[in-house]
Amino acid sequence: MLKAAGAGLILLALMLGAGSASAQARAQTAVIPEPPVAYAVKPGDTLIGLGRAYLNRPGDYRAVQKANRVKRPRRMRAGSQLNIDPMLLKSTPIAASLSACTGPVFIETNGRQAPARIGMALSEGQSIITGPNAFATFEMEDGSRITLPSNTRVRIAKLRQVLINNAPQRVFQLDQGRSAISATPTQNPAAKFEVHTPVSVSAVRGTEFRVSFLDGKAHTEVLAGAVGVDAGTVVTHAPPVPAGFGVSATPGAVTVPVKLSPAPKLDTAGQNQSDKTVHFAVEPVADASAYRLQLSRDAGFIDVFAEATTTNPAADFGELANGTYFVRLTVLDSGGLEGLPADYSFDRDLDTLDTAPPVDSREGDHRKFLFRWSSAGDGVRSYRFQLFAKDGAKLPLVDQPGLSEPQLTLTDLPAGVYAWRVAAIRFKKGAVTEKVGPLQTLQIGK
Repeated sequence: MLKAAGAGLILLALMLGAGSASAQARAQTAVIPEPPVAYAVKPGDTLIGLGRAYLNRPGDYRAVQKANRVKRPRRMRAGSQLNIDPMLLKSTPIAASLSACTGPVFIETNGRQAPARIGMALSEGQSIITGPNAFATFEMEDGSRITLPSNTRVRIAKLRQVLINNAPQRVFQLDQGRSAISATPTQNPAAKFEVHTPVSVSAVRGTEFRVSFLDGKAHTEVLAGAVGVDAGTVVTHAPPVPAGFGVSATPGAVTVPVKLSPAPKLDTAGQNQSDKTVHFAVEPVADASAYRLQLSRDAGFIDVFAEATTTNPAADFGELANGTYFVRLTVLDSGGLEGLPADYSFDRDLDTLDTAPPVDSREGDHRKFLFRWSSAGDGVRSYRFQLFAKDGAKLPLVDQPGLSEPQLTLTDLPAGVYAWRVAAIRFKKGAVTEKVGPLQTLQIGK
């Protein structure tokens, strides 16, 4: 999966920000401003004691004293509030790990990239980078997770739990691409879960939503709960965007919430995939600018492995091993907002039947016609060959069932026009299915 890593690194450098514009965007958002942490003084608290218990350096209590104009650090009024610089506070790391990855996925640490692997631990300051046709999901210890599709770069800006208030701090910087987030709810009012882009910040207490940053524009789409979205990098506690709505952000401005496009419907034939390639047709949606399809190995779409964005309501994903999979369908509106998802399971069970043109040959005074066909997929097959007169007769001139080989030779057929076809009868896991090929024409003589 991760062979030719050197070539992959070069490709990712070209694609994900080696250019000056992308580098400048990351530089502008590298430092995310943090408001002070509020602490309610408890009976018996002293600044010196708080410094020993909760500050990185006990002596920094003096900075807290100065910032809050505390006259007597050994005696403070219970119930009063201290505003403490978060950079001074002790914290413990929040565990996170890569739970799924497909294709060229890289982890960048201190400017150096290494191929990702499932199960590897992730920490504050690292970036997760997905290349073309690559996907990754990482999860935190409380069950929150972020799934990244192709051509995406996310930096873990903060992943820690502050000791003074037991508040988890999870902040992510989406420099480019898309993300789907499931944030586990928390009752701690000081908890933080934010996704920043170069032009916006989306903040939640716990919900499901998506954030993207493409072509200088950010989109936030809310699937459950509510999400606060602000322009820039500072959370202002603006009215939250409710479920089923989305907003777009450009430098300095966020649009009013727009209702997301409804979930599209899959053509029912797409739930049984037996052809050579896996392909889906979507029922057209009015005012759709594009359709997006994702394939996953699990119903939660953690292990995504393929995607397609197309202006036509159909997509082909090529060949795929047999098994049960899941497809997610969404619609993009004219403003670039991605709509509500529709998820379907489908069974991939390769079962093909292909025919070749008959081969005409002579052997002495006899003229022979070799009919050939081929099949693919699991199971044991037998074949049935039928030859009809082209004049519309319903009864076949030749009807040969029970063939074990994918061919049949007929000798000295009279001149005329014929129609022929082959059926494949498959035996698999105690079940019998039949696939009938189309009628084909054979003309002999003039």
